Amino acid sequence: MMKMMKTIKKTALLIGCLFMVVSLWNCAKADPEFIHPTNTISQMTCQAAHTAGQFLGDIYEYNSNSELVTGAFTQADVEGGYGLIVFAIPLSQQNDIDLTRVYLKATVTWDEIITPSLSGRHNITGEGIIITVTSGVGTTRQYRIRGSYE
Repeated sequence: MMKMMKTIKKTALLIGCLFMVVSLWNCAKADPEFIHPTNTISQMTCQAAHTAGQFLGDIYEYNSNSELVTGAFTQADVEGGYGLIVFAIPLSQQNDIDLTRVYLKATVTWDEIITPSLSGRHNITGEGIIITVTSGVGTTRQYRIRGSYE
């Protein structure tokens, strides 16, 4: 009886290991149609609290020659460049919005990843913060995010 229990345990362990190997073997890479080279931010907002009004940032895109790209552009037009996002908060809101403790939300497309994360509060005064947007194919683009009262 004891020998039979050991055999059952060994068989169950072997089947479990085989199941894991087959499962991992069947993991396929993503289809090319689901992987994108886009690493740009299309919109960013900041707000003082989760229930407060939002302010839309002005996004400036620069190409690899540090030239400002205006109007509609393609990913190829800005590849190798960087971005600048500026929040111009009305001076009349200075007592209501603390730019050292704002929430940020970004709109990205497809499979982009932002690091460091935008969760929590951020200080966008002075030189602001720098984030990196990574595309599905691994290309990166940096954005500086700044805010000021005007």
